Amino acid sequence: MNVQTRMNDVADELFGSDAETLPDGTRVAVHQGPGEKGGEGVVMWTVDTLRADGRRVVISAFNSGQQSTARTRETPALTVAQMREIALSPAWWK
Repeated sequence: MNVQTRMNDVADELFGSDAETLPDGTRVAVHQGPGEKGGEGVVMWTVDTLRADGRRVVISAFNSGQQSTARTRETPALTVAQMREIALSPAWWK
């Protein structure tokens, strides 16, 4: 999980044409693919959000405790829908 502010200057680098834009201007991108550290069968699911004022929340989940070791389950413990709900929660900015 990563929370950042003032990220509007890199919005076009982070969110491609396939990103969703919500009615309040928040952009949402979902990525699913292999893990980045070489663990056998490891997948990484990421939900990246950017609010219109530049506040960003990114959540990633894996199907292993470490990306460098083999997978321990078929899919990450959190679903994409659960990660999206967490990332879009207004609780981050209270």
